[in-house]
Amino acid sequence: MQNGRTVKKSDAGAMQNPVWTLSQVLLATGGRFLSGRTEAGFRRVCTDSRVIEPGDLFVALRGENFDGHAYLAQAVQKGAAGLVVDAVPEKMPPVPVVLVTDTLRALGDLAAYRRSLMPDLQVVAITGSCGKTTVKEMIAAIISREYSVLKTQGNFNNLIGLPLSLLPVEFHHDFAVMEMGMNQPGEIARLTEIADPDIACITNVQDAHLAGLSDISGVARAKGELFNGIKAWGKLVVNIDDKRVRGIARRCSQKKITFGRNPKAEVRGLRLRSLGERGMAFTLQIGANEARVKIRGLGAHNVQNGLAAAAMAHAAGVKFPDIVAGLESFAPFEKRLQVQKLIGGIRLVNDAYNANPSSMLAALETLHQMDRTHKKVAVLGDMLELGTQSIAAHQDIGRAVARLGFDGLLAVGEFAETLVGAAWKAGMSKKKAMFFSTKEQIGDWLRESIGAGLLRQGDWVLVKGSRGMRMETITHDLLEKQG
Repeated sequence: MQNGRTVKKSDAGAMQNPVWTLSQVLLATGGRFLSGRTEAGFRRVCTDSRVIEPGDLFVALRGENFDGHAYLAQAVQKGAAGLVVDAVPEKMPPVPVVLVTDTLRALGDLAAYRRSLMPDLQVVAITGSCGKTTVKEMIAAIISREYSVLKTQGNFNNLIGLPLSLLPVEFHHDFAVMEMGMNQPGEIARLTEIADPDIACITNVQDAHLAGLSDISGVARAKGELFNGIKAWGKLVVNIDDKRVRGIARRCSQKKITFGRNPKAEVRGLRLRSLGERGMAFTLQIGANEARVKIRGLGAHNVQNGLAAAAMAHAAGVKFPDIVAGLESFAPFEKRLQVQKLIGGIRLVNDAYNANPSSMLAALETLHQMDRTHKKVAVLGDMLELGTQSIAAHQDIGRAVARLGFDGLLAVGEFAETLVGAAWKAGMSKKKAMFFSTKEQIGDWLRESIGAGLLRQGDWVLVKGSRGMRMETITHDLLEKQG
């Protein structure tokens, strides 16, 4: 949508790689040309010397554990046609070299310049404490029914990932669906500056990334950078059920589209019903339009994700039948409440992608509500980046596992003993709640329990933890040996 006008899919232009001239790179980055052929052109922008292809422009990023400047010669050897650096190389390479102040900022500037060349492109941006990637996949499934869509791949949502996701945009794309993540103040503001979104959604504000943001008010301020940075004629998609999101939106003058289960929401979800492992059913209302929708996502929180996606699609001018069909075509993203079967009909719920207190509780409650007749075992890893709230947050989850009547709790990580101790104090027996030193020990325990018949057909095993815990190693082990 451009100034209120819905942009239809264009027939012009076959798929082709973006082409950069040296002058465009200098204009975008404000860099200084050091050496090389001034008439050079570049096929694409790349930051990983291992995957350089002939004709690429290599941007030498710096990180805690790497420095791209150490691989300039390797990049040129593999075919890099140009280099962007923030330090003059000791030995000048035989390709154009552009010197900038900060290569990370230059990467974002290149993406912002590329986006500026697409005046008819409609950018949809999503941030929030929980559900960002799921909502991104849902909105892409809806819009792609009629339009050409570029979307964030995986969770490439930070100051490196978002530019790399946006840089391949071409003139045939009608929409770019961009996910935005952060763990420090100012990151969302910079991502918003790069992507220049037309439609923006904050899914929710929860207690995540507290280590870098102090408290939930800090989270709200950081997420609010998206709404605060969007253009005056942009549209804000507002979770009316989240008081902090409402508070952020209240201070903004842009047009607002609300979603939620609140009767006042413009995009509403009513009469939710669990379909067990097949997902959820609910009634979607947008104005006078109403339809019963089935989504392949477990739990009420995935209905909320669906409403966010529907509201963004509605803001983009997508027709109601396409919104319904798109939601029903959505397939759950890997490692997000993904149900997989083990030998003997035991159901493994792989939710190992990431975790914070809100998403952990949502997963536990979802499993509790889905099936109250079969056994349920929670295999939980640490929730990271919670700072001073870490102990209290893990204690809360331990108490929740006991309160919800889980038949087993297996924990691993620095806070495993804290989590299990809280479950013991809440009444869970030491035979049911245990902490382990390694994930391999948990895998052994589960396999022995399955072999001994302690876990049987219809029983559930939930695996969840923060990304840094790599809890998927447990699911992979079970699937390889019991799947």
